[in-house]
Amino acid sequence: MSIDVSSRLWHLLRLRRTEDLSFLQPGLFDELIVNANQLENSPDSTSAHLRRTRSPYMVDPVLWRFQQPAWWRNSEGNTKRNYRRLAHAYSDGTSIRIAEGPLLNTVASDHEWKRLASNVVAYQRDRLEAPPTQLDLLDPDFNAELRPARLIAPALVAFSAVEDRINRLLVEASVTAATSPVVAVVAIPDTRMIPGFELSGFLTTIPREGLQAYFLWTPGVTEELLLADDRILGTLLAIISELRGRGLPLVHLQGSYVTAALHAVGVSGIAHHLGWVDKGEPAAEQGGGPRSCQTYIPGLRHCARFHHAHELGRGLADRAYVERFCDCTFCVGILGQGQHPLDLLLEDQEVIGMGRRRMPTSRAAAANTWHYLLSRRQEVDAFSTQPALDVIARDVSRAASLAGQNDAARLERLAAQLRAA
Repeated sequence: MSIDVSSRLWHLLRLRRTEDLSFLQPGLFDELIVNANQLENSPDSTSAHLRRTRSPYMVDPVLWRFQQPAWWRNSEGNTKRNYRRLAHAYSDGTSIRIAEGPLLNTVASDHEWKRLASNVVAYQRDRLEAPPTQLDLLDPDFNAELRPARLIAPALVAFSAVEDRINRLLVEASVTAATSPVVAVVAIPDTRMIPGFELSGFLTTIPREGLQAYFLWTPGVTEELLLADDRILGTLLAIISELRGRGLPLVHLQGSYVTAALHAVGVSGIAHHLGWVDKGEPAAEQGGGPRSCQTYIPGLRHCARFHHAHELGRGLADRAYVERFCDCTFCVGILGQGQHPLDLLLEDQEVIGMGRRRMPTSRAAAANTWHYLLSRRQEVDAFSTQPALDVIARDVSRAASLAGQNDAARLERLAAQLRAA
């Protein structure tokens, strides 16, 4: 399946856990990215969802998770079962013992890196392809073919020139194994996007041939960091300019309002998961604790604590709420039922663990997920159909009317940065 590089912004959603499946409905995104560790956690429900929705999908091999033991071991120090299965599939026919230590220490030669890449490509292509059962054949929605729309070359987070060289090997070996163009992931962390970083040398290590797209991931780089630090934004824009100059689509794997706005300077698409709090997508496990009491405020284009959202929006009449705070179909629907959306979005409860704290109720978590997905889809549509500066100018006015000039100034900085790009 080719990638549409027309004016529309390509919109990808990431499946990270089984609970996400009920929210991944057609119309909210263009294509699904399934994390390989989640696929090993729940292959049957994932397969059933893909067959029912007929959603185009790809599998992210998440090979980088094997770079550091803390990313694949549980609190007792044992390898998690889903990663054990991935390690077995990826290392088949090699002497690699992936789960015994950091990946750079367990792969002995370039030949084994290439075999590893070949195994990863085979995993993506074949993991969900299984012969139909009799029940499958009786299902009118059964789709006999379940193949990824595209293949992703495995990649490491490029902390140094060591990973740069290996990533090139992995891409080239993946192209050979796939016998068709693949997606190359460019994963450059915040620790390298600093003054003095030899960007031109880094870019020469990224292959040009045998590719259908670049997926750019900048672990640790939040929206606020991009808006506050011109040097990091400048590095990001230089990477985008170089990779798009090669004539291939470029998807930013940290989909946000800011990265959607970068459609104006060459970003072809964005990808994001279902979490609405921007943490910069660090190269580390992010789950485990209670959700924080934050909600996404489309009127400001960023998250805020429940108490602040309540102050800004709970006293607004229905029309003012829709005009200033949020006009997603979830909020409009709740208003149409005679209720206020914030009464549900901001519903919380006290939990007792390491001290006392509050967290959203399960109803609020589900409501916030729908609210966020629908709002983000609106943003994608806006940047797909209108000039970015016009979209931002309208949002500056909206933010000022909702919360005052300080919040509007944040978006004004983004507009200024795009004008200078």
